Amino acid sequence: MRVPLRFQRGFLCTVALLVFLARPNPQTTPQKTDQEPLSEEQLMALVTSSKLGELSVNRIVEMIQQRGIKFSITDVYLLELEAHGADIAVLETLRDLRKKGKDFVPSPKAPAPTSDQTLPAQTTPDASASLVPDWPKFLESVRAKALAYTDDLPNFICTQVTQRFARYFPSGWRQVDNYVAELSYFDKKEHYKILTVANQATNSATIENLSGTRSTGEFGTTLRALFDPATRAIFRLEGKDEANSRQTLRIGYQVSLESSSRTINYNNERTVVTAYRGRCWVDPTSFQVVRLEDKALNIPENFPITRSEGAIEYDLADISGKSYWLPVRAEVLLVEGGAKLHTRNVIEFKRYRKFEAEVKLVPDE
Repeated sequence: MRVPLRFQRGFLCTVALLVFLARPNPQTTPQKTDQEPLSEEQLMALVTSSKLGELSVNRIVEMIQQRGIKFSITDVYLLELEAHGADIAVLETLRDLRKKGKDFVPSPKAPAPTSDQTLPAQTTPDASASLVPDWPKFLESVRAKALAYTDDLPNFICTQVTQRFARYFPSGWRQVDNYVAELSYFDKKEHYKILTVANQATNSATIENLSGTRSTGEFGTTLRALFDPATRAIFRLEGKDEANSRQTLRIGYQVSLESSSRTINYNNERTVVTAYRGRCWVDPTSFQVVRLEDKALNIPENFPITRSEGAIEYDLADISGKSYWLPVRAEVLLVEGGAKLHTRNVIEFKRYRKFEAEVKLVPDE
């Protein structure tokens, strides 16, 4: 399969996918209940129970309609459900909720501030004020943590495994290939050494000349770009949520085109800068972002890429006996509109270890 897309970013991105899904049983008439809305983890567990024959698909649909959901229905999450074998009726029910606006959608009401302004207070809804008594102070603590992120990282090496999938809509996903890279971090920069492509060892491939969809910037560039004051992002506290099995506070954000540094590169021939919006999940104790999502906005109509989204997850990793927040998983999804080609990269970061500079000993002659 030809995959002509080449994507390069200075920070994280993802893609919304268009999927034809069957509708749930129209004869089902759910009754209201006082139970709490479903979380991402609860719904995933219900899908697993259904695959094991312990719960019917119709019952899952009823529970979604009765209880509602307390998270944003992202395309990445729909893909995860699909990968876990979710029935199309469940997926269609979620898509219907999203169309009706019954999931989280960032919608800042305040205009983007100028470079010499602070973020407007109205970016925090009154209903969430009790969650963070001093929202401006909390936001500045998150900003400081993000901006200092790369300064606090040690020199390290990890293994980056990227599985690449593609499909020509509306056909199903097919794995195209994979590549494995040794990613070393020193001098506050990422350095990539491609080890294998499609399970074949290579000495010539580099991250710059690698064909197909690729991405960089998971180690700090993403966070720094978003929280840099020059970006003038508008933030909005949305409420409590759970991410990566942690209790977090969910924050929506939006960045205008004028101050954005988010780029999409097509085949090293054309590059556009886009506005973007998304959400981040923050540990309220450490102020660390543990999950980050974003979506490109208003991509020019004449640009080959029509949709671009991404997600990245952080967790604690041990390096030489000390714990650091580091990326553990990321996804990048793109759509090439003309060819109706969808690509999806699933990236895992493994085996973090201390970086040791190579020293070659040359024997005396």
